[in-house]
Amino acid sequence: MQQTTVNGVRISYLDEGQGDVIIFLHGLGVSSRDWAGQIDYFRDRWRVIAPDFRGHGASDKPDSHYDISVHANDVLGLMDQLGINQAHLVGLSMGGMVAFQIAADAPQRLKSMTIINSGPVLPDNTFAAKKMLWTRVLSVHLLGMHRYAQKVAESMFPGEGKEALIDIFTRQIASNPKKVYLKNLKSLFGWGVLEHLADIEVPTLMLTGDRDYSPVALKQAVVDAMKNAKLVVIADTGHGTPIEKPGETNEAIVRFIEAV
Repeated sequence: MQQTTVNGVRISYLDEGQGDVIIFLHGLGVSSRDWAGQIDYFRDRWRVIAPDFRGHGASDKPDSHYDISVHANDVLGLMDQLGINQAHLVGLSMGGMVAFQIAADAPQRLKSMTIINSGPVLPDNTFAAKKMLWTRVLSVHLLGMHRYAQKVAESMFPGEGKEALIDIFTRQIASNPKKVYLKNLKSLFGWGVLEHLADIEVPTLMLTGDRDYSPVALKQAVVDAMKNAKLVVIADTGHGTPIEKPGETNEAIVRFIEAV
């Protein structure tokens, strides 16, 4: 991993391969390590960048403000530092939200985006949304980071035979400083670029597991509202689709990027 200072914060990132640039953006509470199955595959033909968001992985974890716009600005700042004018973005969960934010704010920097198990909005104005947020916040306080992390990991990887993945992700999420993790978690709710969705012309692949937290029909509705988007469903996967089925994920991304 390499490091550079972006917007006053030290950001850790992987930079391998040559060619068109693909930037992989991880989810909440995890890190660029989760893209191992993609990095090994793509670095032979593309230049692969995989940063750790501020507050995550080996990047700095300041006790400061966090939100999706902050992470998006860090990605754009890293691209500037590395002399990258345009890139394909691939974002999982929170990383997909960051990709949507960049598509709304700086679409000229994107060649395409692949959104995995994510969407353009996470409301905080419904009972269900408030319940989801405060259940998670209370769980962190009542259970502690390790037991909370185990529950999150179990929900990410439903089904039998996922014990090894659950253990890996439990340890990774539990390693987060509680205060920073909660700041990032709370910042997700109420975020959205829904008002920009119909104007986004960046070629977009919505990639989802059929067992993800939100239904496939919701992802299809997002695709239908966009000008240049398509949906691919990967069967028998939950929220951690690229980790559970890296081969199918990689093939879907390659087909999409090559078509772009």
